[in-house]
Amino acid sequence: MISLVLCACALPMAANSAESVSNATQTARQLFSAVKTAANKMAGLGEVAPRVPYRSALAVDAATGKVLYQDNADVKAHPASCTKMMTLLLVLEDLRAGRYALSDTVKASAYAATFRGSSLGIKAGEAITVEDLLYALMIRSANDGAVVLAEHSSLGQRASRPLPAAPESDPTEESKRLVRAFVDRMNRRAQELGMTNTRYVSPNGMTPYRNQAYPGFDTSTATDLSKLARHLVTMPEVFKYTSCPERAIAMGDRKDVSLVAHNYFLPGTTDPQKYATPVPGCDGLKTGFTDAAGASIVLTAQRDGRRVVAVVLGCANRLTRETAAACILRTALDAR
Repeated sequence: MISLVLCACALPMAANSAESVSNATQTARQLFSAVKTAANKMAGLGEVAPRVPYRSALAVDAATGKVLYQDNADVKAHPASCTKMMTLLLVLEDLRAGRYALSDTVKASAYAATFRGSSLGIKAGEAITVEDLLYALMIRSANDGAVVLAEHSSLGQRASRPLPAAPESDPTEESKRLVRAFVDRMNRRAQELGMTNTRYVSPNGMTPYRNQAYPGFDTSTATDLSKLARHLVTMPEVFKYTSCPERAIAMGDRKDVSLVAHNYFLPGTTDPQKYATPVPGCDGLKTGFTDAAGASIVLTAQRDGRRVVAVVLGCANRLTRETAAACILRTALDAR
């Protein structure tokens, strides 16, 4: 099955003319379609399962929105940790509005400390700055850090949008209320950006968790995530966090925690499994993986002053994600 995917991902590079770009895109779509049909039949995957090589893919010009490659771009998928892109946006918008500062120190709640998977292993009461939480969010994809940011963001909103108070005797319920308020903002912001097929239920994209504030899965499409990505790349401060290959952050009384990026298309990274290699000009944005959602990625890169965004959702494994994403990103960068 892997050999089929690798063969299909040897995409023809788009030439300079619009007709050549169209032909290259059509050929790529046909190749991927043939592989998906054969490989998924062998795998026996259902309609809601991750697919080979993906459920949905799209590449666009970041400035104009011109489609450079698409395949089932409006098919819904679970974005996993790509959900954290919206968490990043809301926190950066809070910072621009002066609701709190990067240097603010935030104490983790007992509720946030229950979230594991890709995480910092935050302990209840442990203090960490907003800035370090943002690095952890985008480099390590910290699930617990996302919840800490969600709670802090909702507290910062209280002056303009009062939230109902929970009984003082139930701090976990209060934390859940703060997270639900943040998720409601995520959904409102998604609608404002035209992300009509997106529904957020968490700030981190985890598979439904026993203690999650809302039930169910986060759901989006390649089209919707491209809209979010195109908005994010207009904010220069985004790249401080999305392009960083590694960083050490302070965690209370513990030794500094070393963060290493999961996005191996970033210059300065090395994929231990050698599935991906750095792409010059790549400076974001986010990877995602759970068993239920599969492997997804949202990439952006620029060349000669032109920026593109590529989205690949719902791959059966990381190898197919990296192989397909590399081909689609490079095709988009070559297209005119």
